[in-house]
Amino acid sequence: MVIEDLFGPVGQIIIYSVIAVVLIIAILVIACFVTPGCIGYECVRPRKKVEKPVSLKYNGKTKENLSLNDVSYRSWRLGSLYDTENGTICENSTSPRNSIISENSRLETIDTSSVVNLVQPPKQKNGTKEKHFPTELTLSLRYLPHCEGITAAKLVIGIEALSGLPPKQYNCTLEPYVFLEVIKQSWTHRKKQKLYSFKTKGVRHTASPVFRESFVITGVNPQEIKDWILNIEAHDHDRYANHTKLCELQVPLRDAKRIFLSPETHLFNFQMKPSKQEYGNILLGISYLPTAQRLTINVMKLRNIKFMPAVPSVNEFNPYVRILMLNGKTGRRIKKKKTKVIPANPEPEFNETLTFDLPATQMDTLQFLIILCSKITQVDNNVPMMNEIPSDSEDSVSSFQRPKDLCIGKIALGKGVRDMTERLHWFSVLQNPRKLVTVWHTLK
Repeated sequence: MVIEDLFGPVGQIIIYSVIAVVLIIAILVIACFVTPGCIGYECVRPRKKVEKPVSLKYNGKTKENLSLNDVSYRSWRLGSLYDTENGTICENSTSPRNSIISENSRLETIDTSSVVNLVQPPKQKNGTKEKHFPTELTLSLRYLPHCEGITAAKLVIGIEALSGLPPKQYNCTLEPYVFLEVIKQSWTHRKKQKLYSFKTKGVRHTASPVFRESFVITGVNPQEIKDWILNIEAHDHDRYANHTKLCELQVPLRDAKRIFLSPETHLFNFQMKPSKQEYGNILLGISYLPTAQRLTINVMKLRNIKFMPAVPSVNEFNPYVRILMLNGKTGRRIKKKKTKVIPANPEPEFNETLTFDLPATQMDTLQFLIILCSKITQVDNNVPMMNEIPSDSEDSVSSFQRPKDLCIGKIALGKGVRDMTERLHWFSVLQNPRKLVTVWHTLK
């Protein structure tokens, strides 16, 4: 044997011992890389990406050790305040007790050093959308061709019915009507030309009115009709303020070619778009004194008022604000007050406070309608004072009959109003008595 001849009996034992030690070390190394917790296993195991925690900012400084558990529920609700200068909700960088200095510093009975403004509306969950029920219009069209010696060509437009109208801004029943305009638009004319206008009657106490009214246009041919567009608007009659545009729709008659194929009546169903008409912004400060049972509304200022075309020029725009206290269940007017008139000013600053005696038990049942009006000046001052009737003003007993003032826009405040901003403003006043809450509102 070669190993015995070279190393002898002692060398053979040493070689076998070395081989055994190497095998044992190899087994231990393999076990170290396989067994969790060993040094080799920690070196070769796959690494997961460690996401760095997002640092939270508070008052413009980074807080490394701040967690969600450290943020209380109250600080979350008061963490976002409504910016009264820009009309947006911004991050609260100061304490709520020193956030806003009230413009109504003349009132000593109101604590203006502490103001709590609107809370952010709850965000929608991921993947969920707010349910929207559009308004549907049933429209009928009929074209009767020209018969020589008998009848002229006629286009009959029928407003049949509406369904799913949005509710009123405040708690009162709807009285909808439809306003229809026939507009001509061709490739050669860039401007639209209004040809005809029609209006249906109002239907009270319903959000799905049935009109069944037809309007006839005579002496037209199919080539002219194809350039026409039907501009349809659904309005709500408001006895206290301006009429509200609820929804609108434009129907090009070139898409309704089948009405020229047969003289029968053709029915169409359309989904109307909700109206987004706005008339500007108004800044209101509201506070409630539970001990005196008095609600104060501070009308501060206006901006971006769209008074045209109701008022032809700025010189004829004489704004003032009228506030009506309404019964939240019946919509009946209980009391009214108004501010002074500021003539020929598109962005006036009133800074006027109107007070209402209001028990705490009626805070949930009463609503307030704030209306921006424009005073119509008397055209002829030499007209004798005749036909005296009771005046709407609280300062005088009677006055002569004068033209009705124009209503530009309105908002509603109260527990059951429709708009989210107005409803949150009212809840902020209830939750923070003796504090003035100021918010920019959009006139509609």
